Amino acid sequence: MKKNKPLLNLFYVVGSLFLCTNIAVAAPKFPAPPDSMIGRPGDNMVVNGVSMDIRQFISRRSVEDVLQFYREFWPAGTEEKPGYTETDALEPWKIITRVENGYLMTVQVTEEGDRGSSGLLAISKMPDPENLPKLGKGFPKLSGSNVVNDISSRDIGKNGRTLQMMNKYSVERNAIFYLNHYQNQDWGVDMDQTISGGNTRSLRFSNGADNVSIVINKANNGSVVVVQSENH
Repeated sequence: MKKNKPLLNLFYVVGSLFLCTNIAVAAPKFPAPPDSMIGRPGDNMVVNGVSMDIRQFISRRSVEDVLQFYREFWPAGTEEKPGYTETDALEPWKIITRVENGYLMTVQVTEEGDRGSSGLLAISKMPDPENLPKLGKGFPKLSGSNVVNDISSRDIGKNGRTLQMMNKYSVERNAIFYLNHYQNQDWGVDMDQTISGGNTRSLRFSNGADNVSIVINKANNGSVVVVQSENH
C-alpha cells in the first residue's frame, strides 16, 4: 500500500474507540470487500496491548462501493444504538466501524489510483479499560513523554515494533537523548540527518542485525517522535 502511515492512522481510530468492553463470544463474520485482493502487513500483531487481526486489501470497487457494501452487510441499528459509525476525520481515509459481540471491526479505505480503492480491515476483542497495559514499556524516552500508539508484530525471523509519542521537548533535545542512549549502549549511528530547516531529525541505530529508526518532528508544543525497530 502506498498511502502515508495507514497503520498509524487506523490504530489511532481504533484506540480512540476502546472506551468500553463487552463479554466476548465467537468472532463475528467480517468479509473482505468484493473484487479485492487480500494481504497481511504482519503476523501476531498487537496494538496498544490488544491482539488484532489486520488485513490489507486492494479492490476494483470504488471507495463508496466498499463503504456501501459494509452499510448493507451490517444492520443499520437504531439512533440509540447504531449498527455502525462512519468518519472522514483522517482524510483521505474513509472509516466505518462496528462493535458486535465484544469485537471491534474497522474498515479504513481510500482511493487507489485507477484501480479502485485500497485499505485495511482490522478486528479485535474489546479490551477491559481497567486493565490496559502501559504503552511504550521497555523503550527509552524522555520523562513526560506521552505514548499514543505502541504496535508490535512478529514475522518469521524478526520482531517489529512501532511507537508514536509526543513530548514537550525540542527536536534537538530528543535527538541528543537518543544519540546518548544508543551510543552508551555501543550501538552504531547509521544516520543522523536534519531536514526542513531543523524541524525534522532522522536517526538510525544498529547493533548487529537489530536496528532502530527514529524520526522526530517539531510540533506546536514540543515534538512528535515515531520509532520503528526490528529485532532478530
